[in-house]
Amino acid sequence: MAWSWSKPLRIAATPIQTLLPKQHVPSNAVVVGGLYQSALTTGQRITSVQRKTVLGRLIRNIEMSEVKKDKASLTELFDNAFRLFNNINKTDEPTNTPKVQSDIRKAMNMFEDLTRFVSLVDMFSENETIDEVSTEHLKYLLLPALLGTLITKICGTDDRMHLVKVAEIYFVDFLKRVKAYGLTDINIPEPKSEEENSSTSSDRVKSNAEMITEMVSRRNTKLQRYKEQKELETSLDVLQKSMDNPNIDEETKREYFITLLKLYITQTIEELSSIAAEKPILEHMQKVGHSDTMTSHSSHKFKSSGSKLQPIIITRNELQKKVYGAGYPSLPVLTVQEFYDQRVKEGDWPDASLRNQINSRCLQDLSISDNNENNQEDKEDIQKEEKIEKDDPQLLEQTRAMDEYKDMHRRGWGNRANRS
Repeated sequence: MAWSWSKPLRIAATPIQTLLPKQHVPSNAVVVGGLYQSALTTGQRITSVQRKTVLGRLIRNIEMSEVKKDKASLTELFDNAFRLFNNINKTDEPTNTPKVQSDIRKAMNMFEDLTRFVSLVDMFSENETIDEVSTEHLKYLLLPALLGTLITKICGTDDRMHLVKVAEIYFVDFLKRVKAYGLTDINIPEPKSEEENSSTSSDRVKSNAEMITEMVSRRNTKLQRYKEQKELETSLDVLQKSMDNPNIDEETKREYFITLLKLYITQTIEELSSIAAEKPILEHMQKVGHSDTMTSHSSHKFKSSGSKLQPIIITRNELQKKVYGAGYPSLPVLTVQEFYDQRVKEGDWPDASLRNQINSRCLQDLSISDNNENNQEDKEDIQKEEKIEKDDPQLLEQTRAMDEYKDMHRRGWGNRANRS
């Protein structure tokens, strides 16, 4: 809900013009939460900072009242988006089909809107535990994991590395949040740049014994995680049936969301492992120039928009919103000529000067070939006339043989299509 400073705000039918620049605070002003009650009773001066603080809290309370009204619609939006997300995971259609890709974009837009709303109302705090989080709010902790999973399914774009990095940001953000609430104790790896990956890999070569030990440990961890995932899926199926009951109790509903969060923790860890294995391959493809070849072969396919996908995560302050892109980012404005020059520079469109040169060359070649054909026909006609005038024996013999053939064979003879 957007507020304008020019509109008069009222709470409980009491004007709050006292919050605007004035000399004193009258005793009948209403301030939220009893803030500055002594100033209200004694009529002493308040500073501009205090006025802004009070007015900010008033606006926040008004917004929260609107939030409570829209709580049902917010829950409905999440349920619809989560239902679409599950349909995408269960579909038998290929992921790169237009319908599935359209559903992925639609679900992403819905989850991004929910993320912006959660950031707006400060739904989560670093100072609270998981027991202090409302049951209805637990499902919104899934937003980064759901968005990261959807991004890994995006097809039809050339910059796969960028999508992988954005998905990694979402997955790491999800694990940090659930770890802060005590749902997991996993060591969360920070996303590394290409230079850090290359320097780490070249620092020290592991021995065969260390590599074997690491492989065995990784295999045992993966098996243990797989067993936990199967147990969580079994428990979730039982709880899902209880969720369909309209008279479900609060404890069962809370257990369902906690189990769902734990299941996505294991899935997120697997996704990060897959990303860690995919990134070196993508980096190698970029180094050998394979990405340029892929771009040239797929130039006729669907081309993504010029602006790259940006992560929309749950933020707590304006600085984070500017860094991570919460809200709607401002798009650059280009003139038609600048847009055309940019496309020409990227190689998507041909250069106008080169195209004119190619067209002129084609016309010149076409005219030259036509002239050569006409000259060749004229030469043949002249040679035939000269042979007729000189009574060329070979030409006379060919002409007589053709006349005799026409006398002996009627027109259409030998081509009767099996008819007598």
